[in-house]
Amino acid sequence: MKPARESAKERYGDSSPRKKLWSLVAVVVVVVAGFSIYYAYEYRNQGTKQTITVLTYSSFMKYGRNPNATLQKIIGGFEKKYDVNVKIVYAKIGVLQTLESPGNHSFDVVVGLTGLSGLTAISKKLLVSYRSPDDTYVSSSVLKQLGDASNYLTPYEYSYLGIDYNRSFVKNFRPSFENLTSGTLASNLLLENPTTSSTGEEFLLWEISYYKYVLGLNWTGWWKQIKPYTAGHIFDSWGSAFNSFETGGNTNLLVSYLTDPAYNVYFGYGNGTGSQVTYHNGKAYGWRSIFTVGIVNGSKHISLDEALINYFLSPNVQDEIPTNEWMFPANSSTPLPPSFGAVIDQGTIIPLNSFMNNTLIKEKLSEWMAEWVQVMQ
Repeated sequence: MKPARESAKERYGDSSPRKKLWSLVAVVVVVVAGFSIYYAYEYRNQGTKQTITVLTYSSFMKYGRNPNATLQKIIGGFEKKYDVNVKIVYAKIGVLQTLESPGNHSFDVVVGLTGLSGLTAISKKLLVSYRSPDDTYVSSSVLKQLGDASNYLTPYEYSYLGIDYNRSFVKNFRPSFENLTSGTLASNLLLENPTTSSTGEEFLLWEISYYKYVLGLNWTGWWKQIKPYTAGHIFDSWGSAFNSFETGGNTNLLVSYLTDPAYNVYFGYGNGTGSQVTYHNGKAYGWRSIFTVGIVNGSKHISLDEALINYFLSPNVQDEIPTNEWMFPANSSTPLPPSFGAVIDQGTIIPLNSFMNNTLIKEKLSEWMAEWVQVMQ
């Protein structure tokens, strides 16, 4: 099995076990003074045309059959339509951290902030307010999840977290948080550290929301139960956790993304791995990750920035999301490839995000993290 997507969206700059060499047409490497927090590429030298600079994560659109052609279609298509240059800047330390970092760099558009990291960017006045008229094509529940942040952030893709499992280890898997604490399952569960990994952070929120709002119980109890099984099974990054998942042994369950099986089917790796959310009283509960695009405060190309955000909801970009990003496209009219038939029906899942908005999370997250560290030390 291969991972559905690289973890370069991790706020803390996780590395990935899946690495590919790739090339671009007319590549220009930009050297950053001082220390390197990003690297950049320009697709063409187009003389005196306006240039807009896009900050994103290093795996953007790179895990399809032909990432070079995909990037050329997306970026080249926008350049041709608006007669501009586009420079892509890839964050090396995480998108939010790069956006926050001091230095002599300027970005016009940022691609890859989550609803939560986007809220931080908004609070620090790093983004300009803009709401795309094309967000009418976006699921109302996705926009509702973003709340007031949707006035700054436009979603372009999303997916629920999932618990990946090897079908040779367990069949017809319908996990609950309660049965994950049983010896056999608990001893096989691989987790990410919420203090160093955004996947781990969102899994923590998944668990907290379930215990607080579905069961009405103290959320720390689950971690106390599972703690005896976690030695060597909590990783600083999604990438390192995934590497362990592939090794076999007591590593048959992994906190990852629900779309992982679609990647495997699409590329012919088989159907040996499934992915599930958690269940309670016959209902499915999950945590949904949303990735967004926004305009950076200080940009001098606002009209072009707005056009690019609208473009991200168009078929030119949205059609490429499923088989290059391995996420669900935000534009609900976008067709999905047959391989997504391997993913459980998202319509059956109750998003636990609906029980706690981003403002509450931002206010309580540091406290919850401190409690988690105390429980697990």
